Amino acid sequence: MRARDGFTLLEVLVALVVVAVALGAGVRALGQSADVAGALAERTLARWVAEDHLALLRAQALIPPVGTREGDVTQGGRTWHWTEVSSDPSDSPFRRIELHVRAGEAAGADLAQLVAFQLKPAQ
Repeated sequence: MRARDGFTLLEVLVALVVVAVALGAGVRALGQSADVAGALAERTLARWVAEDHLALLRAQALIPPVGTREGDVTQGGRTWHWTEVSSDPSDSPFRRIELHVRAGEAAGADLAQLVAFQLKPAQ
């Protein structure tokens, strides 16, 4: 018998299939990672919009009236739509403020939700 000097065609094809599957899985994982990073950046900006809105209310010593208010704000080069729902929990000295933020006027899921409590004005 003589010694083999190289690979057979079948061995080369099997190796190419293994490499192709591994590269395909790597590219897919990289794409998913990029999608997650983009969504995380969007949710972070929406959270900042909500926190800024509540900080503005506190800085102006503004207690929002009971009910729903809406508005738009620009941050990070994008327009964000916020919805503020204020309510008076019974037997509580606090007003509950619930803030929802989504991207622009797009209908869909909120990207950020924040709940805060402020002391009600004296009556």
